[in-house]
Amino acid sequence: MVFNSYLILVYFLAFIAVYNGVKLISKNVYVRNGLLFLANLFILLTFVKEHTIIVLAVLSLLIYLLGRLISTKSSKGLLAFGLTFVILLFSFRNYPYLQNAIESGAMSFIHAPIMSVEKIGLSYILFRYVHWLVESFKGSIYRPNPIAFINYILFFPSILAGPIDNYNNFAYWVESSRPRYHRVLFFAGITRLFLGAFKTVAIVPLIIVYATDYTLLLDDFSPAIAILINAMIYSAYIYIDFSGYSDIAIGSSYLIGIKTPENFDSPYISMNLSSFWKRWHMTFSNFLSLYVFKPVLRLYNSFINPKYRMLVTILGYLTTFTICGLWHGDTMNFVLWGLWHGIGLSINKVWTVKLKHKVIKNDTPVYRASSVLLTFVFVSIGWLFFHYPIDQLTQMYSIL
Repeated sequence: MVFNSYLILVYFLAFIAVYNGVKLISKNVYVRNGLLFLANLFILLTFVKEHTIIVLAVLSLLIYLLGRLISTKSSKGLLAFGLTFVILLFSFRNYPYLQNAIESGAMSFIHAPIMSVEKIGLSYILFRYVHWLVESFKGSIYRPNPIAFINYILFFPSILAGPIDNYNNFAYWVESSRPRYHRVLFFAGITRLFLGAFKTVAIVPLIIVYATDYTLLLDDFSPAIAILINAMIYSAYIYIDFSGYSDIAIGSSYLIGIKTPENFDSPYISMNLSSFWKRWHMTFSNFLSLYVFKPVLRLYNSFINPKYRMLVTILGYLTTFTICGLWHGDTMNFVLWGLWHGIGLSINKVWTVKLKHKVIKNDTPVYRASSVLLTFVFVSIGWLFFHYPIDQLTQMYSIL
């Protein structure tokens, strides 16, 4: 969480007062971007050393310039080069054996700074790089500005864990002069901040112990029931904690007049897994859909007969969610978690397209309630793969 000390909170409140005061006096976009840039630097330097910020700023400027070049030349080769570079940066972050291989090599000058960027959410920064490069190639970037872009990358409320905004939306709200709407956002931001703080400070500590260790329940329940209860509590924990952070990030953005996108929409009342992923970590799900799932579908469609569209969709789900699992971590349990959701989405697709209309004539209340319960149980079991490493998963299986 960004506000991990009272001092940072004081800095932020001071910045809100100064930034909103300047907005009332001056409509100059460069002044706003300059103030926001200074605030980003000031707050992020409480997390990492200045050399890390310098490396990140230089990388961001290079990505910005590459995006402008891609936009001008519409070059697939430059786009491929940029995306390969971003994937390599991701690999340095996520895979220890690659990190060790380059520690004494030619890339050692960048390795330590990039690793320390992880403290401020390297993965989410790389998402923004991919977005910038791909949308630059598509010609859909409006109002490109290097300082606005660096602010977009370093924006402190959402740099740790999202939400993942898009550049056009971010730049629009920084430039926007809508005093009445900004006042509405300001008061909505106060509410969201308090809601997020209540979730993360008041509720999470009450359940985190039982959510993260199933063995604490074995004295009172059988192993199967203890693991099931643990999975349900973990489902509540990860949602409350993650959505609480998103509330804080969104509320903080609202206070300075930037309408950051929503990240959760009551995901546990989803009737199927497809709906769940449209409601859970929505900005990340949207990223997966735009920049992984759809390109993967186009790739498979290029060499698989069009009459096998269902096969293409299933392969797309399995590939996308294997990548999703690997993004979260390099251990096998994350791969299993990704495959669990890829298989679940594939089954849901077959059910929806091929079978449902033959079995279910109407969506009755009983059917809807059963669908919600089944989806929740499926997702909760999946969280076991997400949280526990393979050796503990094996141990849990052996005592069932």
